[in-house]
Amino acid sequence: MSLQKDKKLNSLHDLLPEGVAVPSQWLLEQGYSRQLVRKYVQGNWLAPLGRGVYARPQSAVNWQGLVLGMQLFAKLPFHLGGVSSLNIQGYSHYLPLGGEQYIWLWGRSRVPAWVEAVSLSEQLQFKTVQLFDDKASHVGMSCVPSAVRDLSITVSSPERAIMEVLYGVDDEHNFNHAVELFEGLTTLRPRVVNELLQHCQSVKVKRLFLWMMGRFSYSWTKRVNTEQVALGSGKRMVVKGGKLNHKYLITIPSSFDD
Repeated sequence: MSLQKDKKLNSLHDLLPEGVAVPSQWLLEQGYSRQLVRKYVQGNWLAPLGRGVYARPQSAVNWQGLVLGMQLFAKLPFHLGGVSSLNIQGYSHYLPLGGEQYIWLWGRSRVPAWVEAVSLSEQLQFKTVQLFDDKASHVGMSCVPSAVRDLSITVSSPERAIMEVLYGVDDEHNFNHAVELFEGLTTLRPRVVNELLQHCQSVKVKRLFLWMMGRFSYSWTKRVNTEQVALGSGKRMVVKGGKLNHKYLITIPSSFDD
């Protein structure tokens, strides 16, 4: 098959960047029938990555290429969040030499089978918890350049990402890691922090955030309106066997001063 003579194939190469995974449904919506897709696979013009998912051949697809396929082509409502978002934005100084083992994605949709069919060296971890109410569904979201051509990935801003990190704190090890991450957040935006705290649906996250905010006392913390943050009632066990912080009624590791 001659590439010059196949206008649809030329068009497909314009539509589909190298290194990006797309589902068969997207190909169908662009006018590429299942029969034509099979023809392209047989001619080595498309490479199957798993059942129902394809990419251009001779181009490796990493986790960023899969996430771009989810966000830009399949229009799935997932964003890079938590520590993965902080890592890609340069806020983590403790990234393992071999890179991240887990890539954290947040969203409220079902994960389609074609995403799980792609084999990666990293493992995608999906959080489908609604940490913020609907009024803040798009607060603290941004786009950062990816390693795939000129495409951008939708990620949590540092303000939102650190709250996603705090949601997963449940032992002394990840408590300490969260403190280390928070220590590097010297320039958070008070307006975004205020809005996220007011619409956050996790009492644990809000109490932890305020505790850490008081620990570091950066200039931005003076403009956070803590009086408008609903902190609920009763105690919350964050770290099992920890000591109780009497101001926020959370258990923290005994190695930290109250």
